Amino acid sequence: MLRKYHFSSQGAKEEPTQRLQDSNLVLLSRASQRELEQVCRTFDLDPLTFAYHSSPEEVSRYHKITSQFLPDAHLLVVYDFIEEATKIEEQLTPVIMIFNRDHLIICTNNAGPDQELIGRENNIIEFVAAYVLQCQNKLMATLTSYKPIIDRLDAAAQNSFGNNELRQLTNLTRKLVFFEHTMNDQVETIEAFLNDPQINTSNVGALVSKLAIQQRRLTKVIHIFRDLLNSISGLFTEMMNSRLNNLMKFLDSAGLVIATAALVSGFMGMNVGGLPWKDSHVGFWLILGFSLFLAILISIYLKRKSYR
Repeated sequence: MLRKYHFSSQGAKEEPTQRLQDSNLVLLSRASQRELEQVCRTFDLDPLTFAYHSSPEEVSRYHKITSQFLPDAHLLVVYDFIEEATKIEEQLTPVIMIFNRDHLIICTNNAGPDQELIGRENNIIEFVAAYVLQCQNKLMATLTSYKPIIDRLDAAAQNSFGNNELRQLTNLTRKLVFFEHTMNDQVETIEAFLNDPQINTSNVGALVSKLAIQQRRLTKVIHIFRDLLNSISGLFTEMMNSRLNNLMKFLDSAGLVIATAALVSGFMGMNVGGLPWKDSHVGFWLILGFSLFLAILISIYLKRKSYR
């Protein structure tokens, strides 16, 4: 959807009938390919500008771009979060912003800036900074929602770890991998954005501080959660190894006990002369009792044996 706005003292007001090139704010929310091409033609943008607008492979960045219609324009790419999506590849969505002093173009697969922000800001630089902060807050809220899951996995790892917990651990690790790589790119982007002279000269001092602090919080939380999951995964691996070792010790012990009885019965079953109890009617029971006696004796020894 393509929506057009005009900035006034009361904020941004939607103007559906206004010409595209006369709009101060152009919002492309889940836009079609035709709408993207129309914006590129109107504002003299590179046709590949929005090529990865819905892909997690898009790279967060901030740099100047060349446009005959938008002098001194900059391109800013940050990430937003779509709560309605199911897969992390779809939830983490890029937000592409192209702006100068008079125009702002926003392309996103999310709904875009909330109405409170649109109705409040009338300065493009302040609008961009406030929208980036809004995206950061969504990412932080999502990361915070993962903490109870990590706590449950940690509690489960102390006792037993079933298939359900293992699947949750795998899914959560996968999400944090996407978050980590995305935020690694975005850290440099936010720094470049905040160090731009036109940002520092604008009346966005408080927002600049909030953006920098929130980005540091995002990075720290991601690293903490990744380390916690690595710790839980390591504990789970050690538990599995311990169970496997105990199982192998039991199987080896059982095999040794059975082999002892089989060895005795094998010797007594030789078809040669001179074997004791060969002609006795109780010979079978004597051999069976001797085999059981050795098996029990070895079982007691193995049970008391320490492998430390």
